[in-house]
Amino acid sequence: MSKRNIASVIFAFACLVSANIYLGGGVPVGQLEDEASLSSSVTGTKNSSEYHEHYSKKNKKNGKANKNKNKHLQEGKESTDQLLLCEVDETKDRWSNRPFNTSSVQSMFNCDREDSLCNYYYPANFFDKGCGLGQEFAFHIDDAQAMKDNGTLWNFMPSVGFPTITMNNTCLYFDNNKFVNQGNFMDKGGRITTRMVLSDIGSRDTDEYRCYNERLSFLHVHKAGGSSLHNAFNFLSSSKNAALTRHRFFTPTSTPGKASQVSQNSQAMANFTLKSLSHASKYPDKVFDSEQHVIFTAVRDPTERFISSIGQALGAQGSGGNHIGPILQKECVKESSAEALKCLARYVRDHGFWIELHFTPQVLDISFTTMWQDAPIAIFSFKHLKDILHHFGRDNVHVRDGSKEKYRADPILTNMTVDDYDEESLRIVCEIYEMDVRMQRSLGIEVPRCDPYIPHTFTFPH
Repeated sequence: MSKRNIASVIFAFACLVSANIYLGGGVPVGQLEDEASLSSSVTGTKNSSEYHEHYSKKNKKNGKANKNKNKHLQEGKESTDQLLLCEVDETKDRWSNRPFNTSSVQSMFNCDREDSLCNYYYPANFFDKGCGLGQEFAFHIDDAQAMKDNGTLWNFMPSVGFPTITMNNTCLYFDNNKFVNQGNFMDKGGRITTRMVLSDIGSRDTDEYRCYNERLSFLHVHKAGGSSLHNAFNFLSSSKNAALTRHRFFTPTSTPGKASQVSQNSQAMANFTLKSLSHASKYPDKVFDSEQHVIFTAVRDPTERFISSIGQALGAQGSGGNHIGPILQKECVKESSAEALKCLARYVRDHGFWIELHFTPQVLDISFTTMWQDAPIAIFSFKHLKDILHHFGRDNVHVRDGSKEKYRADPILTNMTVDDYDEESLRIVCEIYEMDVRMQRSLGIEVPRCDPYIPHTFTFPH
């Protein structure tokens, strides 16, 4: 059977009873061996259509996909942008389907470039209840909204929002991290604002310094470098040619079960944040229009992040007042790091990840912080956090370092590493964060420790 015919068969059976999607790497469950097996599987009695995730050339360049693996299955209508097989009418208005010029502008945050370290992610696609890659986890969004409304979401924990920085010819010397006096690029009112149109966009280097002409927002995915990125934004905003705007739209209540009063100011901030999110886009090709901005964040291997989350949730600096930390310490921190890790994995599995903000899956953290809106997010792997900080002249910044003595509440927590996982604890953590594993694989970010427990091929009912 020809490649074109195979693609036609896949497309023709797009809306049958179920669809499978393959998310690269490892050995896929139920992998089809040849074209004949594809034909018999699609047309047989199982009434299913095989679907395999496509990886861009950039992901292949990064070693995240084997270009020879299942090559004959990567033709025709592909499952891209975290969507499975959807009716055209269901997706035509999505951000991922909007006409938007591919940008070649030099910027670390332009995911269109072949040399970029990021990929665009569409959270509204991922959680689409009809055809999203994470559709079976979409009920968590309803749960989060209900808890937010009744005052039981993340009690005693930090406020949630995101900063936006506008940089209009903000320039930084390489050798001393001091700002270059490039003249006055403020508006007529003597300010740098989100309403400014930015031209000559991107970042450019001379022999002595780097200049930024762009408007960026970053999402604080907890325990994935967010505090260090806050530090970088605060540093850049000290330039006279830069300005920081904060969108802090949710503050958890300190009275569990009692919904926070929606003041006039808090409602105004929520409206302001929604308006800002409506201007989020992929990286532009010519100018940043008034209020247009690119949102980015970093995501982390869930098995590594869980250990960092444990250290934070159990009383590390900044989380001493969360009320759940002492309970978890008394329950689980007793003999060794390995036993504590297993106990805490079981506890979060049995009581739910909502018990503490830092245990929240990264995909839910992203969607909540973007107020469930349909907006593109430039996603970096946590392993590139140092590259981002270096780009902003903050090479030596590490705001929350769990390995430092006395940062965490107990030496058992300080000494905990991924080597403390055993088969049971690793399986539990991978299953708790399956939605993060799926999302990261869809962007070419592998989570190898979870390969034995989270399949690379999934079946979804239609």
